[in-house]
Amino acid sequence: MKLSAGRRTAAMHDEFAQHRDPAAKMGSLVITGSSIGAVLSIGMFVIVWSALPVVRPFLIAAIGLGVIFGAVLWVRRR
Repeated sequence: MKLSAGRRTAAMHDEFAQHRDPAAKMGSLVITGSSIGAVLSIGMFVIVWSALPVVRPFLIAAIGLGVIFGAVLWVRRR
């Protein structure tokens, strides 16, 4: 039985919605929620920080907002 493109996309979405994997896929690099994922994320941050000085204000703002948002979630969760 052939599915239309819309039904195929909906079926794939349902399949992925059921699968709760703590991983972020960035291109072909999969960053998991483990300690190696933290090492890869920090390494990517350092590379972007040194290679693209134009994005430094964005990175600082993103980290600041991430800390604030994380603290709010942590306080609400306690």
